[in-house]
Amino acid sequence: MRFKIVFLALTSATNLFAQNSADSSFVISQELANITIVAPNEIRKMREAAMPISILGTRQLEGTATNINDALARTTGITVRNTGGVGSASRISVRGLEGKRMGIYIDEAAIGQLSDYMTLNDVPTDMIERIEIYKGIVPYRFGGSALSGAVNVVTKEYPSVYTDASYEIASFNTHKLNFTFKRTNAATGLQFGVGGCLTYSDNNYKMHLQNLENRVVERNHDQFKKVMMGASLKATKWYFDEAKLELVFTGTRAEIQGIDSDIREAYNHGMSGIAAITLKRDNFLIDGLDLDFDGCYSYGKNGLCDKAMFRYDWDGNKYPAVSPYGGEQGNYASDSDNRTHDFAGKLNMNYLLNEHSTFNINLYTTYTKQKPENELMDKSFGYKTTFPSRMSSFTVGLSYDLTLFNGKFMSSTTLKNFNYSSDTKVLEYTYINSPVDMSLSRNHWGASEAMRYKITKHLMAKAAFSSEVRIPTSEELTGNGYSILPATNLEPERCKGMNVGMLFHHANQFGFIEVEANFFMNQLDNMIRYQADMIPSMARYANFGKVLTKGVEAEIKGDVTSFLYLYANVTYQDLRDKRKHEIGSLEKNPTYNKRMPNIPYFLANFGIELHKENLFGGKFQNSRLLIDASYIHEYFYDFEMSKYQDRKIPTSFTFDTGIEHSFFNNRWTLTFKVKNLTDRTVYSDLNRPLPGRNFAFKVRYVMK
Repeated sequence: MRFKIVFLALTSATNLFAQNSADSSFVISQELANITIVAPNEIRKMREAAMPISILGTRQLEGTATNINDALARTTGITVRNTGGVGSASRISVRGLEGKRMGIYIDEAAIGQLSDYMTLNDVPTDMIERIEIYKGIVPYRFGGSALSGAVNVVTKEYPSVYTDASYEIASFNTHKLNFTFKRTNAATGLQFGVGGCLTYSDNNYKMHLQNLENRVVERNHDQFKKVMMGASLKATKWYFDEAKLELVFTGTRAEIQGIDSDIREAYNHGMSGIAAITLKRDNFLIDGLDLDFDGCYSYGKNGLCDKAMFRYDWDGNKYPAVSPYGGEQGNYASDSDNRTHDFAGKLNMNYLLNEHSTFNINLYTTYTKQKPENELMDKSFGYKTTFPSRMSSFTVGLSYDLTLFNGKFMSSTTLKNFNYSSDTKVLEYTYINSPVDMSLSRNHWGASEAMRYKITKHLMAKAAFSSEVRIPTSEELTGNGYSILPATNLEPERCKGMNVGMLFHHANQFGFIEVEANFFMNQLDNMIRYQADMIPSMARYANFGKVLTKGVEAEIKGDVTSFLYLYANVTYQDLRDKRKHEIGSLEKNPTYNKRMPNIPYFLANFGIELHKENLFGGKFQNSRLLIDASYIHEYFYDFEMSKYQDRKIPTSFTFDTGIEHSFFNNRWTLTFKVKNLTDRTVYSDLNRPLPGRNFAFKVRYVMK
């Protein structure tokens, strides 16, 4: 897999576009001996593809956003749900479908299996060329299974000699250090690079506890530490056009912040080692056949340490732990050491038959072996509670791309087969110490069709239809060894969806103007939800039933003048429970046709960018002033059974602003940002307050 997460200066020696041209998304012009060559750049080409897609360039990534989640949250149809500050858990939602239904990729390499050790936010925004957000349909070349879409982070292709280092200091004692270093030997074509990042934060912001009459306290146990280091060796003059070996190490320690009680000692921890190989060759064996292979192996261990002998409330009162072995969060103690072996491999072969037809085959396989150990939890329950497990999957995708009428019409047709199996042991009843062997093996089919037609030079119509399958993850099927129990009876999710939209794009003297509108509808069957179990403080995943989504989204953005860029977008998504009966019963479902809870249904964003070269005199300087606003309307945490119920996540309307100044032709860049400028109290989940107003200052140095 191409894990260019912390050493992204390790790629081929290609020149970067200037910052403005990389974002302009319309055309690149070059004058060569009185001949002007005009061609769409990469972002424009992708926007004109048949699949529904949104793209974030460096303009959005290097503004007020401090991480990938910030940038995604301002995108049409995207919601990001954080549980706290730096390093907190987050869920990315596309058109209301969130979490594991999203495919998460870095340079088209899936990182879903490695979610215990790394997240999208671990990729520094300085190292990203663009972010691709696919809605409803996941490109066949990515492999794997996903339902609501995919997020693919495309990292930058750096010059042959490159150094990039940055340091950021922010509120709540937050520090972030990133660096990359790359060198290339022109004679041998060998490229070597190293890189790393270090993140630390106390996350000690004030929070309002709604469950305690809006009492204000300081988060006193939310410290986060993470280190990532990597190295890469790449060859470009061997048999393969590109042969690359990458090694990555990650280490994380995250304290657990109490909300309902004052947790003082519990924390999560994890570390991993990752080895990845990439092989690419154009015209492999025959002309027109391109080969792309990725393979990745990772070994990791993670767990929960929760063995305090006393619990505390927010008044400072002290209580003994429920278990004689300790534990602050629930009724048992934990000191887990869960070891995991993961393998993922992808082979993509693309054959260009002629100017009209392209065929593609994608083979994607995964294997996960878990060995959880938690002697302290076993002592708390009085019997062994965790067992080894394994899960494997194999996906085959066949695709056909068709282009007609001088490129006006494009079509992409895909057929997929999903096969997976798992083995584990399960305690069927909490009071009987008799584990039962559980095995399963299943096979399913999926398909999708995406079309695009250019009505005029500037206006195009898009339509996409899909019947996709999402295989349950290893965590959903076999648990995680300390807080999630196995659920081997899970059925895979299936989503039947459609998207119809229009896209208008017009280049003007200042840059471009773009307008897009989409209508979408999805029916999700066998929805998988996380729910509490009979075992205290434990949970497992279960199939919920049927959910129907209907919605519209619209966006306008562009360069208004030579110094002013504007954008605005709005999304309305209506998700309804379509179960006519209670699960496993003939009783009528009281929530039938009611809006699904804990999912925002109306959201909007807008922003302004003012930019000017040499604003303060001199040469080779550039200044930017940015303002971004985000609005999310209030929504219910539970099903809305009465208009008087008060379990709501309140409306949020926040502003972020930033000032950026670069000099010495972008060698040095200084950035000052203010998040949540008006200091609004914001909740992502019930009783989960997010940081108020906070500040960040960053200095970056680039040499190439």
